[in-house]
Amino acid sequence: MNKNLPIVSIVGRTNVGKSTLFNLLVKNKAITSTIPGTTRDINSQETEWLGKVFNIVDTGGIEDDLFKKKEKDSLVDKKIIEQAEKIISQSHLILFLVDAKVGILPQDKNFASYIKRNKLNYILVANKCGNKKERIQADEFIKLGLGEPKKISAITGSGTGDLLDMVVEKIKNIKLKSKKTTEKEEIKIAFIGKTNVGKSSIINSILNEERVIVSHEEHTTRDAQFIPFQFKGYPFVLIDTAGIRKRKTKTKQNELEQKSVDQTKKAIAKTNIIILVTDVSKNISVGDMKIAQLAIKSKKSLIVVANKWDLINDKNLKTYDKYVQYYNNIMPFLWWAKIIPVSAIDKTRVLRILDEAIKLYEKSKIQIDKSALEKFRQKIIKIHPPTIGKGRKKPKIYEITKSEHKLSFEIVIGYKTSLNESYVRFISKKLREEFDLYGLSISIYVKKLKKMLKK
Repeated sequence: MNKNLPIVSIVGRTNVGKSTLFNLLVKNKAITSTIPGTTRDINSQETEWLGKVFNIVDTGGIEDDLFKKKEKDSLVDKKIIEQAEKIISQSHLILFLVDAKVGILPQDKNFASYIKRNKLNYILVANKCGNKKERIQADEFIKLGLGEPKKISAITGSGTGDLLDMVVEKIKNIKLKSKKTTEKEEIKIAFIGKTNVGKSSIINSILNEERVIVSHEEHTTRDAQFIPFQFKGYPFVLIDTAGIRKRKTKTKQNELEQKSVDQTKKAIAKTNIIILVTDVSKNISVGDMKIAQLAIKSKKSLIVVANKWDLINDKNLKTYDKYVQYYNNIMPFLWWAKIIPVSAIDKTRVLRILDEAIKLYEKSKIQIDKSALEKFRQKIIKIHPPTIGKGRKKPKIYEITKSEHKLSFEIVIGYKTSLNESYVRFISKKLREEFDLYGLSISIYVKKLKKMLKK
């Protein structure tokens, strides 16, 4: 969330259409479903109307008496309430969303009283006014004592233009102190992994606040969270994603989880660096390895995090090396990625993740000239001559080139010859060693000459 912009929060009970309205205003981001309590963490994004830029925030649904946590409430429910209370206190305008089809419920009355008691800046918005009958029904909400509701349909977009006009009018005189902005490109890092490995806990530990909800309940995180953060002069976007697990049956809940997984994949596509989070207190599972393969296929830079290091007993100088060896034995395809042992609970080495991300970001800009690659070609041929792939003719490597803007290398070989795949992997390993490309994803392509060169 850009703290230099006004904050407009959409608040209301569950299933009144908060995420649907949010998606309409920010061009689709939050997951929606008929399952109560789908939205848990705070979703925020910048939007613009009539030249006015502001933050629009989607909150979790509020049930029963506002901010009165009960014994029967789950840990997640309590934290949803805490987050809602915090964001409401920071908001410059509240869009109090109600359901015209359902009518006034006790939760609506409770929040209306809260608005009046705390003298909040608000707009009462009656959603699901898709026809004349529903628009007439919406007049019932005048009884809340907040004036006449603004009638909209978040699904069709009806009335939302007029609503945005009202929003801009309400926040036009809000003046915030602007901070100097950096011209550096944002470093986007996505935290991915199985459920309950501690992705959200690590992010909260980095931020030094509970920005995303954490609980032992699986799949607590549903929407991918994009959180701006400054560290050592670098602008970061920390992306918290839903935990990935194997779905056993086709249920509405599992369909909701699949939407979360799809969001995770989209988040990976937008990121610079992937943080693969694992639980070091447990054995690496098939699920961990599948997620690791997903990271490799994305062709992004990678850091492996061994979280819950605090649960490892009797640590000594050799403990880290022992676990690195274990990870490399189980996932040898990730030998090139840095493994960082952290404890989100104790906040041990969590900032090392950002330090390593900065190193990878800077290294990804590396320029390797033709002369350096030619020396490298001669060196590897001397160490290990090319091996035959398909066919009988021994291959010859004429040239190795690098793409100008990517870590993509091309090996040029002779006409009607081929390289053994193991030899291509050998070149990949030597490239990392020679030019310090550890942690970076590199691509290698083999190109054959179109015709035989004259000797």
